[in-house]
Amino acid sequence: MCKRAPAVAAGSCLTGQQRSTSSSVLPMRRHEQEARQDRRVSCSSFHPPPPWRPAWQQRVRRTVAAGLLALPLCLAATARAAPAVQLGYGFDDGHDVQKAEVAMLWDSGFAWGNPQGWQVDLQWEVNVARWRSSSDNQPNDLWEFGASPVVRIAWWRHTWVPFLELSVGPRLLTSTHTSANHDISTAFQFSEYAGIGLTVGKDRRFTAGYRFQHLSNGGIKDPNPGTTFHVIYLRYRF
Repeated sequence: MCKRAPAVAAGSCLTGQQRSTSSSVLPMRRHEQEARQDRRVSCSSFHPPPPWRPAWQQRVRRTVAAGLLALPLCLAATARAAPAVQLGYGFDDGHDVQKAEVAMLWDSGFAWGNPQGWQVDLQWEVNVARWRSSSDNQPNDLWEFGASPVVRIAWWRHTWVPFLELSVGPRLLTSTHTSANHDISTAFQFSEYAGIGLTVGKDRRFTAGYRFQHLSNGGIKDPNPGTTFHVIYLRYRF
């Protein structure tokens, strides 16, 4: 009587060749599954690159941004550049001469330094003055016309602004003497002055100052006694 062989596990029914084939197939399937998963992950995490912009567009964007950042400083500089009118009174006790003066000032646009601190700037000034002689020896009144650059050194930290100013420029007079004791030889004169002042107010519109001014013909002709004025003034910026 024959005995039946015991049941063999399903895996044991495979021949050696089948086992080698199955072992080589299964790893390939796992590899493919892992590759597919990697592709799905990489596709889901893909972000398109930002749109490309030409170089000139990028430069324009940077220029506009810089302009917006500089706008407050430009507005402050524009406010300072507004014209100003000045009224002054000067006297030279040594030659018995007084003068009343009207001047206009404009900002040149040239400035060096910190607009919120120490700054040096250049202004233009034109003026008309009337000289009056109080001498007892043949007094003579005359007119003065002038134009000159003014260098100002100011501290712009606060609403009140102290400053120093220096200027050299030509002057034209309508006469060559203010009295028999004061003969200046030529109608063409050079003006030099140094001054101090203070600008005040919320918008810095009001200024008061003092100038030490000297006029002479620079040695063009003798006599050349010169005229030295102490000038005080008030200024208003529009």
